[in-house]
Amino acid sequence: MTRLAQTMGLTDTQIDIVTTVRDFADRVIIPAAQELEHTDTYPTEIVEQLKEMGLFGITIPEEYDGLGESLLTYALCVEEIARGWMSVSGVINTHFIVAHMIRHHGTPEQKAKYLPRMATGELRGAFSMSEPGLGSDVAAIRTRAVRQDDGDYVVDGQKMWLTNGGSSTLVAVLVKTDLGAARAHDNLTAFLVEKPAGFGEVLPGVTIPGKIDKMGYKGIDTTEMVFTGYRAPADTILGGEPGRGFRQMMDGVEVGRVNVAARACGIAQRAFELGVAYAKQRETFGSPIAEHQAIAFRIAEMATKVEAAHQMMVNAARLKDSGERNDVAAGMAKYLASEYCSQVTEASFRIHGGYGYSKEYEIERLMREAPFLLIGEGTSDIQKQIISRGVLRSYS
Repeated sequence: MTRLAQTMGLTDTQIDIVTTVRDFADRVIIPAAQELEHTDTYPTEIVEQLKEMGLFGITIPEEYDGLGESLLTYALCVEEIARGWMSVSGVINTHFIVAHMIRHHGTPEQKAKYLPRMATGELRGAFSMSEPGLGSDVAAIRTRAVRQDDGDYVVDGQKMWLTNGGSSTLVAVLVKTDLGAARAHDNLTAFLVEKPAGFGEVLPGVTIPGKIDKMGYKGIDTTEMVFTGYRAPADTILGGEPGRGFRQMMDGVEVGRVNVAARACGIAQRAFELGVAYAKQRETFGSPIAEHQAIAFRIAEMATKVEAAHQMMVNAARLKDSGERNDVAAGMAKYLASEYCSQVTEASFRIHGGYGYSKEYEIERLMREAPFLLIGEGTSDIQKQIISRGVLRSYS
Protein backbone atom coordinates (compact mmCIF):
# COMPACT_ATOMS: atom_id res chain seq x y z
CA MET A 1 0.00 0.00 0.00
CA THR A 2 1.15 3.57 -0.61
CA ARG A 3 2.06 5.72 2.36
CA LEU A 4 -0.72 8.10 1.37
CA ALA A 5 -4.31 7.04 0.71
CA GLN A 6 -4.62 4.38 3.38
CA THR A 7 -8.08 2.89 3.94
CA MET A 8 -9.04 2.07 7.49
CA GLY A 9 -11.39 -0.73 8.53
CA LEU A 10 -10.79 -3.18 5.70
CA THR A 11 -11.29 -6.90 6.23
CA ASP A 12 -8.42 -9.34 5.79
CA THR A 13 -10.01 -10.47 2.52
CA GLN A 14 -10.19 -6.92 1.20
CA ILE A 15 -6.57 -6.27 2.17
CA ASP A 16 -5.45 -9.47 0.41
CA ILE A 17 -7.37 -8.62 -2.78
CA VAL A 18 -6.17 -5.01 -2.96
CA THR A 19 -2.57 -5.98 -2.15
CA THR A 20 -2.64 -8.62 -4.89
CA VAL A 21 -3.96 -6.11 -7.43
CA ARG A 22 -1.37 -3.52 -6.42
CA ASP A 23 1.41 -6.08 -6.85
CA PHE A 24 -0.02 -7.00 -10.27
CA ALA A 25 -0.01 -3.34 -11.29
CA ASP A 26 3.63 -2.96 -10.24
CA ARG A 27 4.85 -6.20 -11.85
CA VAL A 28 2.74 -6.41 -15.00
CA ILE A 29 0.86 -3.22 -15.87
CA ILE A 30 3.40 -0.43 -15.24
CA PRO A 31 6.28 -2.10 -17.15
CA ALA A 32 4.02 -2.64 -20.20
CA ALA A 33 1.96 0.56 -20.12
CA GLN A 34 4.28 2.93 -21.99
CA GLU A 35 4.73 0.78 -25.08
CA LEU A 36 1.09 -0.32 -25.25
CA GLU A 37 -0.14 3.25 -24.80
CA HIS A 38 2.19 4.79 -27.36
CA THR A 39 1.27 2.15 -29.96
CA ASP A 40 -2.45 2.31 -29.05
CA THR A 41 -2.46 -1.46 -28.50
CA TYR A 42 -5.23 -3.28 -26.68
CA PRO A 43 -3.78 -4.94 -23.52
CA THR A 44 -4.88 -8.48 -24.41
CA GLU A 45 -2.41 -10.36 -22.18
CA ILE A 46 -3.16 -8.12 -19.19
CA VAL A 47 -6.91 -8.59 -19.68
CA GLU A 48 -6.50 -12.38 -19.77
CA GLN A 49 -4.68 -12.24 -16.44
CA LEU A 50 -7.44 -10.05 -14.98
CA LYS A 51 -9.91 -12.77 -15.99
CA GLU A 52 -7.79 -15.42 -14.24
CA MET A 53 -7.69 -13.26 -11.10
CA GLY A 54 -11.50 -13.14 -11.06
CA LEU A 55 -11.70 -9.34 -11.33
CA PHE A 56 -14.41 -9.42 -13.99
CA GLY A 57 -16.71 -10.98 -11.39
CA ILE A 58 -15.49 -9.13 -8.33
CA THR A 59 -18.92 -7.67 -7.40
CA ILE A 60 -21.06 -10.40 -8.99
CA PRO A 61 -22.68 -12.56 -6.26
CA GLU A 62 -21.20 -15.96 -5.51
CA GLU A 63 -24.43 -17.66 -6.61
CA TYR A 64 -23.55 -16.46 -10.13
CA ASP A 65 -19.91 -17.57 -9.82
CA GLY A 66 -18.53 -14.17 -8.84
CA LEU A 67 -16.50 -13.07 -5.81
CA GLY A 68 -19.43 -11.21 -4.22
CA GLU A 69 -17.29 -8.28 -3.06
CA SER A 70 -18.41 -4.74 -2.26
CA LEU A 71 -18.25 -1.56 -4.32
CA LEU A 72 -15.50 -0.37 -1.97
CA THR A 73 -13.33 -3.41 -2.71
CA TYR A 74 -13.89 -2.90 -6.43
CA ALA A 75 -13.08 0.83 -6.23
CA LEU A 76 -9.84 0.18 -4.34
CA CYS A 77 -8.83 -2.35 -7.01
CA VAL A 78 -9.63 0.17 -9.76
CA GLU A 79 -7.52 2.76 -7.95
CA GLU A 80 -4.54 0.40 -8.06
CA ILE A 81 -5.10 -0.62 -11.69
CA ALA A 82 -5.45 3.02 -12.83
CA ARG A 83 -2.26 3.82 -10.95
CA GLY A 84 -0.65 1.35 -13.36
CA TRP A 85 -2.50 2.41 -16.54
CA MET A 86 -5.93 3.97 -16.71
CA SER A 87 -6.90 2.15 -19.90
CA VAL A 88 -6.77 -1.22 -18.13
CA SER A 89 -9.25 0.03 -15.53
CA GLY A 90 -11.49 1.13 -18.41
CA VAL A 91 -11.70 -2.46 -19.65
CA ILE A 92 -13.44 -3.59 -16.47
CA ASN A 93 -15.31 -0.34 -15.69
CA THR A 94 -18.09 -0.58 -18.27
CA HIS A 95 -18.26 -4.34 -17.65
CA PHE A 96 -18.77 -3.68 -13.94
CA ILE A 97 -21.53 -1.11 -14.61
CA VAL A 98 -23.48 -3.48 -16.86
CA ALA A 99 -23.11 -6.32 -14.35
CA HIS A 100 -24.35 -3.97 -11.61
CA MET A 101 -27.39 -3.01 -13.69
CA ILE A 102 -28.27 -6.62 -14.49
CA ARG A 103 -27.74 -7.70 -10.88
CA HIS A 104 -30.03 -4.99 -9.48
CA HIS A 105 -32.56 -4.52 -12.29
CA GLY A 106 -32.51 -7.65 -14.46
CA THR A 107 -35.13 -10.36 -14.51
CA PRO A 108 -34.21 -13.70 -12.87
CA GLU A 109 -33.77 -15.13 -16.36
CA GLN A 110 -31.41 -12.31 -17.39
CA LYS A 111 -29.33 -12.73 -14.24
CA ALA A 112 -28.99 -16.46 -14.84
CA LYS A 113 -28.21 -15.98 -18.52
CA TYR A 114 -25.61 -13.22 -18.30
CA LEU A 115 -24.01 -12.94 -14.85
CA PRO A 116 -22.16 -16.31 -14.71
CA ARG A 117 -20.56 -15.63 -18.11
CA MET A 118 -19.75 -12.05 -17.08
CA ALA A 119 -18.08 -13.31 -13.89
CA THR A 120 -15.56 -15.33 -15.92
CA GLY A 121 -15.02 -12.59 -18.49
CA GLU A 122 -16.51 -14.72 -21.26
CA LEU A 123 -19.06 -11.93 -21.72
CA ARG A 124 -17.59 -8.43 -21.56
CA GLY A 125 -19.91 -5.50 -20.94
CA ALA A 126 -20.24 -1.99 -22.36
CA PHE A 127 -23.02 0.55 -21.98
CA SER A 128 -24.29 3.36 -24.17
CA MET A 129 -26.33 6.45 -23.42
CA SER A 130 -24.71 9.26 -25.38
CA GLU A 131 -25.36 10.19 -28.99
CA PRO A 132 -23.80 12.68 -31.43
CA GLY A 133 -24.82 16.18 -30.33
CA LEU A 134 -26.58 14.88 -27.23
CA GLY A 135 -24.12 15.68 -24.45
CA SER A 136 -25.68 15.42 -21.00
CA ASP A 137 -29.27 15.89 -22.22
CA VAL A 138 -30.26 12.24 -21.88
CA ALA A 139 -33.96 12.99 -22.29
CA ALA A 140 -33.24 14.13 -25.87
CA ILE A 141 -32.16 10.65 -27.03
CA ARG A 142 -33.14 10.07 -30.68
CA THR A 143 -32.29 6.42 -31.18
CA ARG A 144 -35.73 4.85 -31.33
CA ALA A 145 -37.10 1.37 -30.68
CA VAL A 146 -40.53 0.74 -32.26
CA ARG A 147 -42.63 -2.14 -30.99
CA GLN A 148 -43.78 -4.63 -33.64
CA ASP A 149 -46.95 -6.70 -33.77
CA ASP A 150 -45.09 -9.78 -32.50
CA GLY A 151 -43.90 -7.89 -29.40
CA ASP A 152 -40.30 -7.42 -30.52
CA TYR A 153 -38.74 -4.02 -31.31
CA VAL A 154 -36.96 -2.51 -34.31
CA VAL A 155 -34.15 -0.13 -33.37
CA ASP A 156 -32.76 2.69 -35.51
CA GLY A 157 -30.25 5.38 -34.57
CA GLN A 158 -26.66 6.20 -33.72
CA LYS A 159 -24.95 5.93 -30.33
CA MET A 160 -21.63 7.56 -29.43
CA TRP A 161 -18.66 7.21 -27.04
CA LEU A 162 -18.91 3.49 -26.25
CA THR A 163 -15.90 2.48 -24.19
CA ASN A 164 -15.08 -1.12 -25.18
CA GLY A 165 -17.53 -0.80 -28.06
CA GLY A 166 -15.54 -3.16 -30.27
CA SER A 167 -14.10 -5.55 -27.69
CA SER A 168 -17.31 -5.95 -25.67
CA THR A 169 -19.82 -8.72 -26.31
CA LEU A 170 -22.79 -7.39 -24.28
CA VAL A 171 -23.95 -3.77 -24.56
CA ALA A 172 -26.64 -2.10 -22.45
CA VAL A 173 -28.16 0.52 -24.77
CA LEU A 174 -30.55 3.31 -23.77
CA VAL A 175 -33.10 4.15 -26.48
CA LYS A 176 -36.38 5.99 -26.85
CA THR A 177 -39.60 3.97 -26.78
CA ASP A 178 -42.81 5.90 -27.46
CA LEU A 179 -44.87 4.99 -24.39
CA GLY A 180 -46.86 8.22 -24.22
CA ALA A 181 -45.46 9.15 -20.81
CA ALA A 182 -45.68 12.80 -19.81
CA ARG A 183 -42.01 12.89 -18.73
CA ALA A 184 -39.47 12.25 -21.50
CA HIS A 185 -37.34 10.20 -19.10
CA ASP A 186 -40.19 7.71 -18.66
CA ASN A 187 -40.14 6.92 -22.39
CA LEU A 188 -36.58 5.54 -22.27
CA THR A 189 -35.79 1.83 -22.24
CA ALA A 190 -32.54 -0.12 -21.80
CA PHE A 191 -31.93 -3.08 -24.12
CA LEU A 192 -29.25 -5.75 -23.67
CA VAL A 193 -27.56 -6.41 -27.02
CA GLU A 194 -25.33 -9.49 -27.13
CA LYS A 195 -22.93 -9.35 -30.06
CA PRO A 196 -19.58 -10.67 -31.27
CA ALA A 197 -16.43 -8.64 -30.61
CA GLY A 198 -15.06 -6.75 -33.58
CA PHE A 199 -15.82 -3.96 -36.02
CA GLY A 200 -18.10 -3.58 -39.00
CA GLU A 201 -21.59 -5.11 -39.10
CA VAL A 202 -21.36 -7.39 -36.07
CA LEU A 203 -25.06 -8.33 -36.12
CA PRO A 204 -27.79 -7.80 -38.72
CA GLY A 205 -28.61 -4.12 -38.27
CA VAL A 206 -25.77 -3.39 -35.77
CA THR A 207 -22.53 -1.75 -36.95
CA ILE A 208 -19.44 -0.76 -34.96
CA PRO A 209 -17.72 1.57 -37.48
CA GLY A 210 -14.24 1.64 -35.90
CA LYS A 211 -12.11 3.18 -33.16
CA ILE A 212 -12.29 6.90 -32.40
CA ASP A 213 -8.78 8.39 -32.24
CA LYS A 214 -8.23 10.17 -28.90
CA MET A 215 -5.53 12.33 -27.32
CA GLY A 216 -5.25 9.90 -24.41
CA TYR A 217 -6.98 6.83 -22.99
CA LYS A 218 -5.22 4.79 -25.65
CA GLY A 219 -5.23 1.02 -26.04
CA ILE A 220 -8.91 0.76 -25.19
CA ASP A 221 -11.43 1.05 -28.04
CA THR A 222 -13.90 3.93 -28.00
CA THR A 223 -16.51 3.65 -30.74
CA GLU A 224 -19.88 4.54 -32.19
CA MET A 225 -22.71 2.03 -32.48
CA VAL A 226 -25.14 2.34 -35.40
CA PHE A 227 -28.55 0.64 -35.51
CA THR A 228 -30.28 0.17 -38.86
CA GLY A 229 -33.43 -1.89 -38.52
CA TYR A 230 -31.96 -4.02 -35.71
CA ARG A 231 -34.57 -6.42 -34.35
CA ALA A 232 -34.43 -6.56 -30.54
CA PRO A 233 -36.43 -9.33 -28.83
CA ALA A 234 -38.73 -8.13 -26.06
CA ASP A 235 -36.97 -10.34 -23.51
CA THR A 236 -33.77 -8.32 -23.97
CA ILE A 237 -35.34 -5.29 -22.28
CA LEU A 238 -33.48 -4.89 -18.99
CA GLY A 239 -35.92 -5.84 -16.25
CA GLY A 240 -38.53 -6.98 -18.77
CA GLU A 241 -40.56 -3.75 -18.81
CA PRO A 242 -40.06 -0.70 -21.06
CA GLY A 243 -39.85 2.83 -19.67
CA ARG A 244 -37.47 2.08 -16.79
CA GLY A 245 -34.22 2.57 -18.66
CA PHE A 246 -33.36 6.05 -17.41
CA ARG A 247 -33.47 5.06 -13.73
CA GLN A 248 -31.57 1.85 -14.45
CA MET A 249 -28.84 3.73 -16.32
CA MET A 250 -28.58 6.42 -13.65
CA ASP A 251 -28.02 3.73 -11.03
CA GLY A 252 -25.21 2.41 -13.19
CA VAL A 253 -23.74 5.88 -13.71
CA GLU A 254 -23.85 6.52 -9.97
CA VAL A 255 -21.54 3.61 -9.23
CA GLY A 256 -19.61 4.59 -12.35
CA ARG A 257 -18.88 7.96 -10.77
CA VAL A 258 -17.30 6.22 -7.80
CA ASN A 259 -15.27 4.26 -10.34
CA VAL A 260 -14.10 7.44 -12.11
CA ALA A 261 -13.16 8.94 -8.75
CA ALA A 262 -11.12 5.81 -8.02
CA ARG A 263 -9.38 6.09 -11.37
CA ALA A 264 -8.58 9.73 -10.67
CA CYS A 265 -7.14 8.75 -7.29
CA GLY A 266 -4.94 6.14 -8.93
CA ILE A 267 -3.54 8.51 -11.53
CA ALA A 268 -2.97 11.22 -8.92
CA GLN A 269 -1.09 8.76 -6.73
CA ARG A 270 1.14 7.69 -9.62
CA ALA A 271 1.79 11.30 -10.63
CA PHE A 272 2.69 12.08 -7.01
CA GLU A 273 5.06 9.10 -6.82
CA LEU A 274 6.79 10.13 -10.04
CA GLY A 275 7.08 13.74 -8.95
CA VAL A 276 8.57 12.86 -5.56
CA ALA A 277 11.02 10.37 -7.07
CA TYR A 278 12.23 12.90 -9.62
CA ALA A 279 12.49 15.70 -7.05
CA LYS A 280 14.63 13.54 -4.78
CA GLN A 281 17.13 12.54 -7.47
CA ARG A 282 17.29 15.75 -9.57
CA GLU A 283 19.85 18.20 -8.22
CA THR A 284 20.27 21.95 -8.72
CA PHE A 285 22.64 24.29 -6.92
CA GLY A 286 24.20 21.35 -5.11
CA SER A 287 21.12 19.74 -3.57
CA PRO A 288 18.04 17.73 -4.62
CA ILE A 289 15.24 20.01 -5.79
CA ALA A 290 12.96 18.40 -3.17
CA GLU A 291 14.90 20.40 -0.60
CA HIS A 292 14.02 23.71 -2.26
CA GLN A 293 11.02 25.31 -0.61
CA ALA A 294 9.15 25.94 -3.88
CA ILE A 295 9.22 22.22 -4.72
CA ALA A 296 8.66 21.08 -1.12
CA PHE A 297 5.51 23.21 -0.87
CA ARG A 298 4.27 21.87 -4.18
CA ILE A 299 4.75 18.30 -2.92
CA ALA A 300 2.85 19.17 0.27
CA GLU A 301 -0.10 20.45 -1.79
CA MET A 302 -0.03 17.37 -4.02
CA ALA A 303 0.02 15.01 -1.04
CA THR A 304 -2.93 16.76 0.59
CA LYS A 305 -4.98 16.54 -2.60
CA VAL A 306 -4.15 12.85 -3.08
CA GLU A 307 -5.25 12.12 0.48
CA ALA A 308 -8.45 14.19 0.31
CA ALA A 309 -9.56 12.65 -3.00
CA HIS A 310 -9.01 9.12 -1.72
CA GLN A 311 -11.03 9.68 1.44
CA MET A 312 -13.93 11.23 -0.53
CA MET A 313 -13.94 8.26 -2.91
CA VAL A 314 -13.92 5.74 -0.04
CA ASN A 315 -16.78 7.58 1.67
CA ALA A 316 -18.93 7.49 -1.48
CA ALA A 317 -18.29 3.77 -1.99
CA ARG A 318 -19.11 2.93 1.62
CA LEU A 319 -22.35 4.92 1.45
CA LYS A 320 -23.48 2.98 -1.61
CA ASP A 321 -22.52 -0.32 0.03
CA SER A 322 -24.59 0.60 3.10
CA GLY A 323 -27.71 1.04 0.99
CA GLU A 324 -27.88 4.77 1.63
CA ARG A 325 -28.49 7.25 -1.16
CA ASN A 326 -25.10 8.40 -2.43
CA ASP A 327 -25.73 10.56 -5.49
CA VAL A 328 -24.37 13.67 -3.76
CA ALA A 329 -21.40 11.82 -2.24
CA ALA A 330 -20.59 10.17 -5.58
CA GLY A 331 -20.87 13.52 -7.36
CA MET A 332 -18.61 15.18 -4.79
CA ALA A 333 -16.05 12.37 -5.00
CA LYS A 334 -16.02 12.38 -8.79
CA TYR A 335 -15.79 16.17 -8.97
CA LEU A 336 -13.07 16.57 -6.34
CA ALA A 337 -10.98 13.56 -7.37
CA SER A 338 -10.98 14.42 -11.08
CA GLU A 339 -10.12 18.08 -10.48
CA TYR A 340 -7.39 17.20 -7.97
CA CYS A 341 -6.06 14.51 -10.30
CA SER A 342 -5.61 17.11 -13.04
CA GLN A 343 -3.93 19.51 -10.63
CA VAL A 344 -1.59 16.91 -9.08
CA THR A 345 -0.60 15.59 -12.51
CA GLU A 346 0.20 19.08 -13.75
CA ALA A 347 2.21 19.81 -10.59
CA SER A 348 4.25 16.64 -11.14
CA PHE A 349 4.73 17.65 -14.78
CA ARG A 350 6.10 21.01 -13.64
CA ILE A 351 8.48 19.28 -11.21
CA HIS A 352 9.85 17.24 -14.13
CA GLY A 353 10.57 20.41 -16.08
CA GLY A 354 11.52 19.86 -19.71
CA TYR A 355 11.74 16.09 -19.23
CA GLY A 356 8.02 16.00 -18.50
CA TYR A 357 7.40 16.92 -22.12
CA SER A 358 9.33 13.90 -23.36
CA LYS A 359 7.46 10.72 -24.26
CA GLU A 360 10.22 8.77 -22.54
CA TYR A 361 8.83 9.89 -19.18
CA GLU A 362 5.64 8.41 -17.77
CA ILE A 363 4.27 11.78 -16.64
CA GLU A 364 3.72 12.75 -20.30
CA ARG A 365 1.20 9.93 -20.60
CA LEU A 366 -0.55 10.88 -17.37
CA MET A 367 -0.89 14.46 -18.63
CA ARG A 368 -2.95 13.14 -21.55
CA GLU A 369 -4.99 10.72 -19.44
CA ALA A 370 -6.04 13.03 -16.58
CA PRO A 371 -8.27 15.35 -18.70
CA PHE A 372 -10.58 12.47 -19.61
CA LEU A 373 -11.64 12.15 -15.99
CA LEU A 374 -12.89 15.75 -16.01
CA ILE A 375 -15.58 14.77 -18.51
CA GLY A 376 -16.16 11.00 -18.05
CA GLU A 377 -19.47 10.05 -16.34
CA GLY A 378 -20.54 13.70 -16.38
CA THR A 379 -18.43 16.86 -16.41
CA SER A 380 -17.50 18.79 -13.29
CA ASP A 381 -20.33 21.22 -14.05
CA ILE A 382 -22.84 18.35 -14.17
CA GLN A 383 -21.51 17.12 -10.80
CA LYS A 384 -22.01 20.63 -9.38
CA GLN A 385 -25.63 20.51 -10.54
CA ILE A 386 -26.16 17.16 -8.80
CA ILE A 387 -24.40 18.33 -5.64
CA SER A 388 -26.23 21.65 -5.41
CA ARG A 389 -29.65 20.05 -5.92
CA GLY A 390 -28.96 17.45 -3.26
CA VAL A 391 -27.60 19.93 -0.77
CA LEU A 392 -30.46 22.39 -1.30
CA ARG A 393 -32.91 19.53 -0.90
CA SER A 394 -31.31 18.62 2.43
CA TYR A 395 -31.48 22.20 3.65
CA SER A 396 -34.98 22.98 2.39
